[in-house]
Amino acid sequence: MIKPWNRNNFQQLFLLLTLLGAVILSANLLADRVIAQDTQLFLPVIFKPACPLSPEEQALANLLINDVGQQRVSFSCHPILAQVARQRAEDMAQRGYFSHTTPEGYGPNYLVRQAGYVLPSYYSTALDGNNIESIAAGFPTTAAAWQQWMGSTAHRTQLLGLNSFFAEQTEYGIGYAYNPNSDYLHYWVVITAKRGP
Repeated sequence: MIKPWNRNNFQQLFLLLTLLGAVILSANLLADRVIAQDTQLFLPVIFKPACPLSPEEQALANLLINDVGQQRVSFSCHPILAQVARQRAEDMAQRGYFSHTTPEGYGPNYLVRQAGYVLPSYYSTALDGNNIESIAAGFPTTAAAWQQWMGSTAHRTQLLGLNSFFAEQTEYGIGYAYNPNSDYLHYWVVITAKRGP
């Protein structure tokens, strides 16, 4: 009998794939030095975990990355942040709340740390801490959600990296959920973060 996968199985698979990628990269870089002596060209394979986004999430990612006001030089999707963002949107849609904290009092900093993403030590460690998340609800399109955030100074500063704290957050995850039986129908989550030591 095959048992369904749970969160720990996915975290273990992610860790295994990350380690495998590191081994492959190390082996390729070593081989690069050896083969270079024989004047052959060798291009190392760099492992990058997948960061699957739904069409709605990808559309929002495009707005986030390509906004003319975006101050970050580089910005990449991180699979753990994407997973947490989607779970946050789905949780709000299913349990009928709209807040940076779950009904149990857990905020985004806590949730991404629990998922295995290491935040800098100076980020809030309070259970309801939030240095990384923007949320919107009730907007049926990515453009409408984005426009609402751009009309808010605090959200605009985070999403576009308009100060040094947020400009250093060069990894993101995006979540979207729709529930016709919920108060707001559409739930949007953007997490921007910086990995700590």
